[in-house]
Amino acid sequence: MDFMLEMLKGIQSVRLPFLDAVFTSITILGEDYFAIFVLSLILWCINKKAGYAIGFAYLTSWIVNFFVKEVFKVPRPFTLDKSIIPIRPETATGYSFPSGHTQSIAALSTSVGISFKKKWLYTAGTVITLLVAMSRMYLGVHTLLDVAAGAITGLIWVYIANFVFDLTDNKGRQLLLLLFLIPMAAAMIFIRDNTFYKIAGTFFSFLIGYLIDLYYIKYDTSGSLLQKVLRYIIGLAVLFAIKTLVKKLIGESLAADFVRYFLMGAWITIAAPLLF
Repeated sequence: MDFMLEMLKGIQSVRLPFLDAVFTSITILGEDYFAIFVLSLILWCINKKAGYAIGFAYLTSWIVNFFVKEVFKVPRPFTLDKSIIPIRPETATGYSFPSGHTQSIAALSTSVGISFKKKWLYTAGTVITLLVAMSRMYLGVHTLLDVAAGAITGLIWVYIANFVFDLTDNKGRQLLLLLFLIPMAAAMIFIRDNTFYKIAGTFFSFLIGYLIDLYYIKYDTSGSLLQKVLRYIIGLAVLFAIKTLVKKLIGESLAADFVRYFLMGAWITIAAPLLF
């Protein structure tokens, strides 16, 4: 661990304002905004089944990340060594191992690559994952061990999640996915973290929306390029309106974050497809 901390201090010694801006921008790719852009595009405009498979892998990967963090309870590097000065520490809540940002982008990019089987997607995903991992170390919020474990966990978890999702889909037993909500609800009692509650709210509405679409809405992503562009623009505009307005109306708390992200997930999977 001393070696890992010394590495971060070495990186910190070569920080520049330009690099601060670059890596601060890159680290956002591991946050929910980028995933929302990608998943909404796929679900509304490209391939609905692939979108749900990717979303399931991405969201469950975040859940796994929180469980692993709770098991190991590794402190952040800047709490272990006060000479490490973090940048954007507000993105570094909870424990350090494994890196949530790195794991999430690894899961998202791997799942997209597997779903569409394009070499350039695998290449782009690998590059983005490496850049996000580097950004977390540059910002002083994760060690090399954290980001390496995050990337590996995200990669492996996609194959597990895809196996589960495909198994229920192929056997026509998609309702069994609702069983995942039981441990999720139980975990909310013990993990009192705003980010976890946001993921929980999204996951609840994602699974419910998936089943409602499967049995009742039966949304079709086909349409002209203009129609797809309009869907995407309108869909995102309403989505971020929900994100902003609901926050102003009910404030910030664990329950409020759960409700806000539940409504956002419901818009993506239920209301927007009905409108489109």
